[in-house]
Amino acid sequence: MSETPANPGSSDGGDYIVVAEDSPPNRTVLVLLLKKFGFNILECNDGDAAWKVLQQNRDKKIVAVISDLMMPNMDGLELLRRVRNEENGMAQLPFVLVTAVSDKDYIFEAKNLKVNGYILKPVSYQRVSVKLKELFPQRTFPNLAS
Repeated sequence: MSETPANPGSSDGGDYIVVAEDSPPNRTVLVLLLKKFGFNILECNDGDAAWKVLQQNRDKKIVAVISDLMMPNMDGLELLRRVRNEENGMAQLPFVLVTAVSDKDYIFEAKNLKVNGYILKPVSYQRVSVKLKELFPQRTFPNLAS
């Protein structure tokens, strides 16, 4: 796990998004895009690491989880299941799955677990910005290009 602040040197804390993605290039793209939108990032290479980060960083203002669906050790569905079953306020955390999979069984299961949406691969500025605007409609994103 690594922590990537949106504004290095800033001490205001800010909002955090947990990113769980096993592919380093995909994770890098997601992290760079989310930082452009002003979020601090807690980066993880699989769902198991993300679950540990969520448990160990309750003092941070985590506002969402963005997770790949298919990962080793713990996939995105299992991570979603654990988040939704958590009783310490985490169950309502917005959760987005990043996927290229269109398997109906996965989509059905994620829907039953109350996933907040999907970002289809390949990840792009447009796809991430649309999803963030859906998740945080009251938030102003000053770094968005028109």
